[in-house]
Amino acid sequence: MLGNKNNATNESPTRAINYLALGDSYTIGEGETTQNAYPWKIAKILANEEIKFNTKVIAKTGWTSSELLQALSQEKIAPNSYDIASILIGVNNQYRGQSTEQFHEELIELIETTQSFLKSSKKHIVLVSIPDWGITRFGQSSKKPQDQISKEINAFNRVIIQEATKYGLPYINITESYRENGGNAENMVEDGLHPSRYIYKEWAFQLSKIFRELQQL
Repeated sequence: MLGNKNNATNESPTRAINYLALGDSYTIGEGETTQNAYPWKIAKILANEEIKFNTKVIAKTGWTSSELLQALSQEKIAPNSYDIASILIGVNNQYRGQSTEQFHEELIELIETTQSFLKSSKKHIVLVSIPDWGITRFGQSSKKPQDQISKEINAFNRVIIQEATKYGLPYINITESYRENGGNAENMVEDGLHPSRYIYKEWAFQLSKIFRELQQL
């Protein structure tokens, strides 16, 4: 009995959780160091001796939903490779004047493509709302009025909410809090457009809370 107990004590079983973060500049943390982007901050928040949190980011500044889809097709990801995923995409669709109808179709394809990468539950995809860049220094110097930017962002976010509901996926609204404090100088990087580490930290905490619930950490 004692021998068995000692053997059990000496063992260090680890649980590996594979996380796939999909998106654009907000996901890679444009203007910040990689470690300050929210996918990597989530890994730090959830890291402990019994859990190995593996993070894979597929994102690039300027990507629309169609460009993210194209990138995913080139990645050749094997089925059942990931435990959990997040998608934050659409701001560049809005910025380029693309329609919500096109975004809607591509978001559905993104969800279903991502589901094929997941292991146990096809509902372990967290959809994240699009931040309102109109409140930033860059946005306020844009030719398009700030209220028009906000209306368009709201329209894209309604599409995301609709698909989250249809597929039974977790949804996080980061837009409203970003509208309140995203325009503060300390919450922007030098380009006056992208969030600073303080904003990414907030997003990471919101995502990690849902990840804990989904993975029962």
